Amino acid sequence: MMDKKTIGVVAACMLALFGWQFVMSRIYPPIPKRAAVATNGLTQAVFETNGVAAITNLTGEGAPRLEAATAPSEPEQDRPAEEFATLKNDFVRLEFTSWGGGLRKAEMLQHKAKEGGHVILETEGHRPALAVEGLPGREGAYEFVRVTDTSIVMRANLTGGATVTKRLELTDDYLLTGTIQYSRPLTQAVQIVIGQMAPLHPGETLDFVGVDWLAKKYEHRNLPELWSRNVKQIYTEPTSTPWGAVKDQFFTMVLTPSTNAVAIHYMPHRLVSPPDWPVNVPRDAASAALAVPPTATDGGAAWEVSFYVGPKEYGRLKALGRSQEQLMDFGIFGFLSIILLKSMNFFHNLIPNYGVAIILVTILIKLIFWPVQAKAIRSMKEMQKFQPLMAKLKEKFKDDPQRMNAEMMKLYKEHKVNPFSGCLPMLVQIPVFFALFAMLRSAIELRGASFLWVADLSQPDTIFHLFGLPINPLPILMTGSMVWQQKLTPTIGDAQQQKIMMFMPLIMLFFFYTASSGLALYWTVQQFLSIAQQWWSLRQPDAPKAVPIKAK
Repeated sequence: MMDKKTIGVVAACMLALFGWQFVMSRIYPPIPKRAAVATNGLTQAVFETNGVAAITNLTGEGAPRLEAATAPSEPEQDRPAEEFATLKNDFVRLEFTSWGGGLRKAEMLQHKAKEGGHVILETEGHRPALAVEGLPGREGAYEFVRVTDTSIVMRANLTGGATVTKRLELTDDYLLTGTIQYSRPLTQAVQIVIGQMAPLHPGETLDFVGVDWLAKKYEHRNLPELWSRNVKQIYTEPTSTPWGAVKDQFFTMVLTPSTNAVAIHYMPHRLVSPPDWPVNVPRDAASAALAVPPTATDGGAAWEVSFYVGPKEYGRLKALGRSQEQLMDFGIFGFLSIILLKSMNFFHNLIPNYGVAIILVTILIKLIFWPVQAKAIRSMKEMQKFQPLMAKLKEKFKDDPQRMNAEMMKLYKEHKVNPFSGCLPMLVQIPVFFALFAMLRSAIELRGASFLWVADLSQPDTIFHLFGLPINPLPILMTGSMVWQQKLTPTIGDAQQQKIMMFMPLIMLFFFYTASSGLALYWTVQQFLSIAQQWWSLRQPDAPKAVPIKAK
């Protein structure tokens, strides 16, 4: 039978395990089951959002279809041939379409795709980014009036005689600025499409894909939430916001009008996966638009906008202003994530390898926490000395647990030993761990960064598969280091408690096995540094105890 202390340790471990699962489920909730797609009875339904019409497909008895909805502004047979125009600088190549007058494709010239070539963000199955919906009259195809390497002017005629003109200019990085002008007076808000984002390859999970904006606080709707709202036919949220965005793990599209938007509209989509995409991995996307009121001009209306389409780099997003750096979504310990990100980039500037930078950040963290760890090791050494006395107390008061605990507390107090100080290093490192976890999962700097056998520090370090199981060396090495450290740790507690603690490496292996190799690298190096400190500390002579001076 286990005593109360052992039961308490088991309960604490179980509570920690379930607590972790709860926290992870809140941060990354599971994707709910979606309504089955009916094969008959396809209808079109139009829903009204703040006076602006948008279109979604419905099937059967109103269950939303999983395929992306498209809303062409004119019948396909009446459209002229689609034309394209391109803007380009050293960072991005933007392709605009005459159908909708918006951004159809964005090629990231500084970022390589997994399958070769550059990363391409596109609006497959959806209206192009910067398309305008809700203007009076039906919009025709756009005519490209003037196109240079970094600027474009396009114009479309609407039924009723009005026109809409877009003037956009590409800056020297990932930012477009410009105006959208309507030739007649207008008071109603219109939807300006932000765009659509989806995972770029199967290694990027759906956890990061979603829609973001800033209201009284930073708001985020991930894909599970979007699908859940889609089932309930909720597609819009009235809000006053300076910007709206769609994003995935490493890239984002952010629309910032000069006048605050009055609502954000969003929709989840199921995209057709590429041929090499695993069958069991869905490719879902999130699209969004902002409802923006116009500014009156002489005889017409206009909207000034800036549009960022590029990587989620903290420095670039912060430079955009209006708290757009919150798109990094670092969580409750975001201030620590920013410090760690800046530290990692600082070391990378000294030694241009992000694996080395992570190791140097780990060494820095270890130096900061060295005194705390040293105190914990001294406490464990002191606790080990009392094991024989504690064994005698347990034997003497085995039939009186309350008296036994009281005598143990008295023993600790007399010798000034804190039995819980050994847990302190783990507790104080929890905020750092969560901050690193959030930072390393979404830092664009680690995408595609290699180190030793690791091909991509933002992904698990899989070297091959054995019977379908990925073999990831870093989490395995980390688990071995934890077992080694436990062997070096002074033995305290009874045999049952020691056996329970041996399960901790297996629990950590479970947590880290599918995590980014950058995070696994941090924890592995941290473990080896802790082993080195523990080996050194255990070989230091004990400090002499002060002898109390007796009063004469």
